Amino acid sequence: MTSKLHIGFIGAGRMANLHAGLIALEPDVRIVAAADIDAARAEAFAAKWGGATFTDHRAMLEQTPLDAVYICTPTTQHAAIGLDCLEFGVALYVEKPLDLDLHTARRFVDAAEVQGALAMTGFQWRYSEGYRRAEELIGDDPIALVNLRWYWTRPPIRWMWDRAQAGGQIVDQNIHLVDVGSGLAGEVKMVYAAYNERQANYEPEFVNWDGYALTLHFGKGAVGVCAGTYALFPEIQLEPAADFALRDRLVRITDKRVQLYTPGGVETWPNTEPLHRGVNRAFIAAVRTGDRSHIRTPLHTGLLSTATVLAANRSAQTGAPVNVAAFLAEEVAR
Repeated sequence: MTSKLHIGFIGAGRMANLHAGLIALEPDVRIVAAADIDAARAEAFAAKWGGATFTDHRAMLEQTPLDAVYICTPTTQHAAIGLDCLEFGVALYVEKPLDLDLHTARRFVDAAEVQGALAMTGFQWRYSEGYRRAEELIGDDPIALVNLRWYWTRPPIRWMWDRAQAGGQIVDQNIHLVDVGSGLAGEVKMVYAAYNERQANYEPEFVNWDGYALTLHFGKGAVGVCAGTYALFPEIQLEPAADFALRDRLVRITDKRVQLYTPGGVETWPNTEPLHRGVNRAFIAAVRTGDRSHIRTPLHTGLLSTATVLAANRSAQTGAPVNVAAFLAEEVAR
């Protein structure tokens, strides 16, 4: 009988539980450990999914033989924890964004590449049926316009209310759509952004922007816009969407489907599985087989998409367009 893959989690909150529920569907996976600075949260996770609990991730790594680790902590800890994990030779699934500190993020990416580690960033949209169908629908044809939209409410996790910890809506959430745009229209070369400061959200603990508007220039020549907000309500029935306008057709990707608009009408292909199922299946398959072709979003992809959204923050703060490559180089050199 094939031995089971031993999986550990660092961070045992909302996203860890989501991923655990999906990898539990794999026949050869066993969750053997969870580390969280909140002991009660780690114990609640282990009660549901099994495994030993730790409040120190290094203790978990030192004491538990592991094949792979999911890093599901707040964003500012991703790269430093990733560097710790590399010392133990485990495969890595790192939640997005890669980090708010691009200098440390670059160190992490470079160290993983030198080591030859199997590591990826969790951009689940690129693994969805809708995204893969959109790749076929667009092919090599030129894209004229990219329109990215995600309207939301105050985040459910309170540390995300603080832009110093989560980066704001574009960094923490709309990064998924920016990454979809980069995957289909080429890496973002230039970004020009404007945000507003608590125009609608008055809570004293909401230390964030609540309206976001970006203009983007993609590597393959398309221009784009990206809009987001934290001002609305959870029940709003507007799916996050990425639109791609080509000659006489529009391809729209959401978290639930892809649609093709042509003069003949609208064709729709719904996703037949939860959005995060494909990315988890791909990661486990890569760990199981060593075949890196399963990985669509390696750490380097995560670094570039993270740099793009942080460059948008810089643009909003300075009022000037930002060249993404130059911004990344500047931040890495700090």
